[in-house]
Amino acid sequence: MSEIKLLDTQIQMPLLSLPVRTSVLKLSTGTVLLSPGSKLLKEQLQEIGEVTDIVGPSLLHCGGVKQASQIFPQARVWGPPRARELKPDLPWTHIFGKDEWIHERELHLVPIQGLPGAQEHVFIDAASRTLYVTDLFFNLQQARGLGARIILGLFGTYRRFALSKLFLSYVKDRAAFEASLRHMMKYDFNRVVMAHGEVLEPARPAVVEALRERGFHV
Repeated sequence: MSEIKLLDTQIQMPLLSLPVRTSVLKLSTGTVLLSPGSKLLKEQLQEIGEVTDIVGPSLLHCGGVKQASQIFPQARVWGPPRARELKPDLPWTHIFGKDEWIHERELHLVPIQGLPGAQEHVFIDAASRTLYVTDLFFNLQQARGLGARIILGLFGTYRRFALSKLFLSYVKDRAAFEASLRHMMKYDFNRVVMAHGEVLEPARPAVVEALRERGFHV
């Protein structure tokens, strides 16, 4: 059974404060720091202990990679396709799709295709039946304030579990995107840990409904 630790921070966006979650997964093959947040304190990272892999799971979630790589200089640093081209200041050592993901037996990797500007990659922890995403789903049940109501209302994510309309704007190949979702749904999961919002469990029926709401049938 993998050991899981969740680190929560906040970033200030126009008109609202956005929760950001970093996940730490201790597997038999190593410790994965998934989507390190840009607002994590050095002390929070040091408390984790040894880290073997730092993962920037999408082009939109690389903010804390540099600090994490400085604290864990021996760790492999994973990024999505075009990460070296578009984020050349970060010390990428491995690229998804080019280098073999060595934790596949315990932590399945699913690239979400059709998103050239985001390149999101999601993960399924087999032992805990948990799906890890960054922006694919939001679940900001505790959102407060007029700004949150307006902005999240426009994106269809105000105080509800949903696929953001803003995230959908990154979809350039709908068929490829939907095929990736179908592939994701083949895995056995019933818990969703997302970068923005409360952990959801049980989750599978809600995931199916959220996708159908946006016109995807999986």
